[in-house]
Amino acid sequence: MDLPLFSAVFIVFAVSLYVLLDGFDLGVGALLLTQTDKQRRDRMVDSILPTWDGNETWLIMAGVGLLAAFPIAYGILLPAFYLPLVVMLLALGLRGVSFEFRYQVQPGRRDWDIPFGLGSIIAALMQGIIVGGLIQGVTLAGEGFGGNVFDVFQPFALLVAAALLCGYIVLGAAWLHLKGTDAVRDFAKAGLRWGVPLFMLLSAVTCVAAVHVQPGVRAAWTNHGAALGLICTLFLAILAISLRCIGGKSDGLPFALVTIAFALGIAGLGIAVFPDIVPFRMTIWTAASGTSSHAFLLIGASIVTPIVLAYSAFAYHVFRGKIPAQGWAQ
Repeated sequence: MDLPLFSAVFIVFAVSLYVLLDGFDLGVGALLLTQTDKQRRDRMVDSILPTWDGNETWLIMAGVGLLAAFPIAYGILLPAFYLPLVVMLLALGLRGVSFEFRYQVQPGRRDWDIPFGLGSIIAALMQGIIVGGLIQGVTLAGEGFGGNVFDVFQPFALLVAAALLCGYIVLGAAWLHLKGTDAVRDFAKAGLRWGVPLFMLLSAVTCVAAVHVQPGVRAAWTNHGAALGLICTLFLAILAISLRCIGGKSDGLPFALVTIAFALGIAGLGIAVFPDIVPFRMTIWTAASGTSSHAFLLIGASIVTPIVLAYSAFAYHVFRGKIPAQGWAQ
């Protein structure tokens, strides 16, 4: 049994769920800065209130999985992305503090909405910089990081950061389209109408730029051109279809379509970098820990993952449907 491969699949699964679930509440947070009406902002926050904190569990699980299963890769990636990781974690902490405090004050809620929105934007940008840095490649010295902590802040990584932030905003707007009523739904429709085309443009530019900055991406297109071409075509087609569904009979269809597009993007990235755990530098088998570590991780994951999934499913089920007129919390 190929335990390193199973461990890598678990890490990809956890990261994917984090992106899909936490992505829309980061997007809602970013959109919060563009909304001037207090009641609409309250309903926007209410849309993510029951589930936002549980979504970040998947990020923790991915980090623990990387440390346990691929310690060499962890030792390379942590110093390589130390600065964006620290800034991301601080931004996520800022979101948590501001989220809780906004419900403790009435006249000054806007004062806490601003740091919540800024924390959401900063966290999204740092995640994009990390993804861009992974695609761009890190410098190795033997089995360690051989570069500088500022190497990640390159134009390509900043382009990926902008694309990911835009994608999260589209996810957030699609979520508000699903959960919101009246003015909030109208706000979400407007956000989707400008966000989806911009996301499509930035994604296309990013794909072209990746081929130029990373020889490994060019090689992936050579070896898996049909699969990657199909994924890119479906990605753009689904986003285009989502534009036509805005304000239609199904409020949830744009969210479903944008989520599928994100899943396709993750799949495309996975095909491009497989079988590497440090993209285009080190394979999962080279960086793998001992058999006992993988067995311990996978046994723990088989126990914890169903519990987290059940909790998330329960929370989404209980708070299904539109946001009440007075919100979930006062």
